[in-house]
Amino acid sequence: MPGDLFNWQRKDWPSFSFARGALKDELAAFARAFRAAKAALREPQDPLFVARTLAAEAVTTSAIEGVEVDEAVVMSSICRALGVPVAAPTAARDARSEGAARMVLAVREDWDAPLSAALLRRWHGTLLEGDDRGIRAGAFREVPVRVVSVDRFGRSETRFEAPPPERVPEEIARFVRRWRHRPASPDGIALKAALLHPHFESIHPFEDGNGRIVRALVAKVLAEGLGHPLALPVSTLVSRHRRAYYDELNVASRTLDWTAWAGFFVPVLTELLEGFVSAARFVAAKRDYLSRYEAAFSERARKVVLRMFEDGEAGAKAGLSAAKWMRMAKVSKPTATRDLAELAQTGAIVPEGAGPRTRYRLNHPAFEPDREPIEPINDGINDGINAAILRLVRNHPGRGVPFFLASVKASRATVERAVRALVRAGRIEHRGSRKTGGYYATQTSTP
Repeated sequence: MPGDLFNWQRKDWPSFSFARGALKDELAAFARAFRAAKAALREPQDPLFVARTLAAEAVTTSAIEGVEVDEAVVMSSICRALGVPVAAPTAARDARSEGAARMVLAVREDWDAPLSAALLRRWHGTLLEGDDRGIRAGAFREVPVRVVSVDRFGRSETRFEAPPPERVPEEIARFVRRWRHRPASPDGIALKAALLHPHFESIHPFEDGNGRIVRALVAKVLAEGLGHPLALPVSTLVSRHRRAYYDELNVASRTLDWTAWAGFFVPVLTELLEGFVSAARFVAAKRDYLSRYEAAFSERARKVVLRMFEDGEAGAKAGLSAAKWMRMAKVSKPTATRDLAELAQTGAIVPEGAGPRTRYRLNHPAFEPDREPIEPINDGINDGINAAILRLVRNHPGRGVPFFLASVKASRATVERAVRALVRAGRIEHRGSRKTGGYYATQTSTP
C-alpha cells in the first residue's frame, strides 16, 4: 500500500505537491492578518512584552517535546540579554533552561541571516549546549530514528522513520536549496512557512530538538516576510492545536501531497499573526493610557494598575473592585475605597454600579469590557454553563480555561464567553500571569 511508505522513501522525494486552489480561503485570511501585522509594526515594541513573549515561547516549545524548563530561569536569561530589568530567579540555573533561552534569542538575532546548514547546526548547538544526555550538540545525527508504538495487545506499529543518518547531509543541502528563497507575497510567505515544516521533520536531521528548531524556522520565515525581528509565539499557538498538529504531521510523513497539512497549518499562522496584532494594539493602548493618567497616580495606584497590565488585555478589561484593590495593594477596605474614589476623580477609572457591588473600569476605549450578549448572571444564577464554571472555580481555584473545557460539554468560545461574563459580573477574577495564573471566586460569589 502507498500508505506503508514514508514520504522520503517515495521515488519523487523531495518533490511534493499541494492544491493552491483548495487553500484559497486560508491564504486570503493569512494575507489580511499579514497586512495588519505589517501595519502594527509601525508602533514601537515594548521591551518587557518582547521578553515575556520570548520566555513563553521558550517554555512552550520545550514542553511540546516533553522537555521541562524553569520559566523563571528562562525569563531571567532573556531579560539580561535584552537589558530588561527583572528580579533574579529563585531557582538554580540549569543547562536546559539556559539553552531554551539562548535558542529563542538566537532566532531573534538571526532573523535576517541566510538559511544554511551551518545556521541549523549553530541553533542546535545553542539549544543543547551543556545537555547531560550525551547528545552531540551542533551535529547532525549519526543514529537511525524510528518511532514505534505498541498497543495493549502487544502489536507494534512504526509511527515514523527518518532517512538513514548517512543521507542527512545531502537531505539538508537539498532542504536549504529548496527554502533559501524569500517570497515577497503573503501567499508565498505563508506557503513557505507551512511547507518547510513537514520537509524538515521528515529529514529529522538531529538526534533531538528537531521540533523546536523547525518551529524556530517558521518564526524566522514570518520575521523575514515582515522585515522585522519579531517575538512570535509559534509554539504557543501550536500547543493549542497539539493533537491535530501531530496527527497532521503523521499524515504528511506518508504522502507527498501536503495540501491537508497546509490547510491545517496556514490558519495556525493566521491565528499567530492575529494574536500579534492584538498584542501590539494592547501595548499601544497601554502606552496611551499611561501617558494620559500616570502622572496623577499615587505610588500605590501605579503599582496596582501596572500589575493589571501584566495580565495583558484580559487583566486590563477585568476592572477593579474594593476587594480586588485590598488584595493587590494589601490595604484595609476603608483605604481601598478611598484610593478608588481618589483615582476615579482623576478620570483614570470609571465607576459602574453602586454600593458594595461598585466596580471600576480603566478609562480607555481599548479596555472597555466586551459587550457581546451573555447569559444573565444574578444572585439566583441560572443553572447553565456560567453556573457550571462558577462551581468549578469555587471547587478548583486557580484553574484556567483548559481545565473548564475538560470538565464541561461546551465549545472553547462558549466557555471563554462564560468566563468573561463571570468576570464582568464580579463573580470570579483572574490572578497571576496569563501563562501560569488562574481564576478565583470573589467575595461576592460566596454561595
